[in-house]
Amino acid sequence: MGIRTEDTHPEEVRGTFSLLLYSGSHGEGLGRIAFLDSEEDRHPFEMYAPAFEYSIIKGIPGPEALARAEGFVGRHNAFSRSQLSKITDEYGRTLGFEVRPLYLPLVYGSADVLWVHYRQEGNRVIIRVQLIPSIERLSFQ
Repeated sequence: MGIRTEDTHPEEVRGTFSLLLYSGSHGEGLGRIAFLDSEEDRHPFEMYAPAFEYSIIKGIPGPEALARAEGFVGRHNAFSRSQLSKITDEYGRTLGFEVRPLYLPLVYGSADVLWVHYRQEGNRVIIRVQLIPSIERLSFQ
């Protein structure tokens, strides 16, 4: 079963977080995504990406982390709204949150352009982010 995500509400974002801001290497800010890693558990998030593609800000209260994440992912001309999901382990414990951008479907053919994979290695949660293949092909034309 492993790590999974499910839709949630902003009221669930409580505690202190490390904010991981992934910008990727795609032009115009396409594919930005943010992760709120709970600092109150023993499961640190790590990006499977070069260090220049993301930044980490530690010690941010939940509401502030969420506001900063939403502002970060919203910086694209085709941005429509953000989607908040909680990230849980195989026992249903919340490890953190994902703030995913959704775009105007008219522009890319789909609101969601990202493929995000979570993998647990020991206590660490490894996060890999890619554009979905059809969008990846568009970005190089």
